[in-house]
Amino acid sequence: MSVSPRVPSSVTSSSLRPARSVDEVPGPTGGPLVAARRLRGEPLSQLTALTRQYGPLVRLVRRPVSMFLVSDPEAVADALVTHQRCYGKGAVLRGPGSRQRVVQPLRLMLGDGLLTSSGQAHLRQRRLLQPLFHRERIAGYCEQFATLAAATAATWQDGQRLDIHTEMTELTLAIVARTLFDVDLDDQVVDVVRAALAEAMAGPAVRQAGLPGLGELARLPLPAVRRRRATREALDRTVYELIAARRATGEVGTDLLSLLLAARDADTGEPMSDTQIRDEAVTLLLAGHETTANALTWTFHLLGEAPEVAAKLHAELDGVLGDRLPTFADLSRLTYTDAVLQEAMRLYPPVWAMVRHLVEDRVVAGYQLPAGSTLLFSQWVIHRDECWWPEPERFDPARWLEPAGGAASSRPRFAYFPFGAGTRQCIGNTFAVAEGVLALATIARDWTLTPAADVPVQLEPSVTLRPRGGVPMIAHRRR
Repeated sequence: MSVSPRVPSSVTSSSLRPARSVDEVPGPTGGPLVAARRLRGEPLSQLTALTRQYGPLVRLVRRPVSMFLVSDPEAVADALVTHQRCYGKGAVLRGPGSRQRVVQPLRLMLGDGLLTSSGQAHLRQRRLLQPLFHRERIAGYCEQFATLAAATAATWQDGQRLDIHTEMTELTLAIVARTLFDVDLDDQVVDVVRAALAEAMAGPAVRQAGLPGLGELARLPLPAVRRRRATREALDRTVYELIAARRATGEVGTDLLSLLLAARDADTGEPMSDTQIRDEAVTLLLAGHETTANALTWTFHLLGEAPEVAAKLHAELDGVLGDRLPTFADLSRLTYTDAVLQEAMRLYPPVWAMVRHLVEDRVVAGYQLPAGSTLLFSQWVIHRDECWWPEPERFDPARWLEPAGGAASSRPRFAYFPFGAGTRQCIGNTFAVAEGVLALATIARDWTLTPAADVPVQLEPSVTLRPRGGVPMIAHRRR
């Protein structure tokens, strides 16, 4: 595939010239099955190559419903913030009798929680849950972030071989359970949650992106479909038992379950149903720890490949923390630690792509696109775009410490959007960053992790960007 130089989207902005016809959108030849095969193989490299060859808007599928890859930061801003009401969540597929339907694969496991709901229902639920993530509440969580991270690392031995992805997944699950649910999960519950998460995140990128081909399999009586249904039933039993136990005690706390049980509809005064409570609880339990676990995993992987960056990180931690655990007050002082995490999320965004569909005709990246078009916005592609990131493949936390007037000042706001934006921005983004920085600081204060040279790390782009087969590393005690 030939690659041609690409002009920054700010230069080709639709505001500088009339919109071009949808028929002029460039892209590779082939129908939906060809596109599905292309993305089923190596979607990250394929999407990157397509953007470099064709530009900030690429037609992926022409029929039955047009699908486009969008890599223009201005278009991201339009879709997620400026005119977000013109864009619906999920992909549009053509159904029987030419009907169109919106597909969200995650709904199979999460139900209609904050991540999958839309419209007024989403706004109502977001307002309800927002107090959990206010600054003063997060300050109260920070002690648990550091304490649980220290407890995880306390089980390691000097020279021990670890799968750091497993370690970070267990840690972030414990953090979500303790801070948002006020419980400690036993092994049986952890196994149920782990199985549910695996099923929710399972499947090739083509299914998660909503491309025709594999999405219809979810309705067939296949072994994988039966397994997914059984996993959801086990998860439901677990969550409903937590809800029943909390109702039985009558205790009123400040955690998620207490907040949901006490909530009342603003118009009718009715409490939330157990199904509604279940959907919100499962969404935060699964999605709330998966993305942070991935962010920390990739951070340690990158640090292991860049000892000079690890040395700078350790120097900051030694100077700021000494022998104590980090606290909420340290967040403003751990500037390099924060930069390391931000740079890791640039290179390995926990959510590597998001899908929207147009609910009306709209100009996108200079082209007039029809209602019903499906748009794929990829953080992976945009975060590694050389138009905005010099030497985009290089792990360089100093990008986030640039003085005023540096490269960052001319970079579009949405050249970086690991948590999305607008009213659908991850509600726990501040929680996740504080958790990530303090967990990273706690562990890196006492440990250096180096790669296990015999196993190459592989990417698994599903709903989130996970490592296929884990990330084996060797733990070396610093203290």
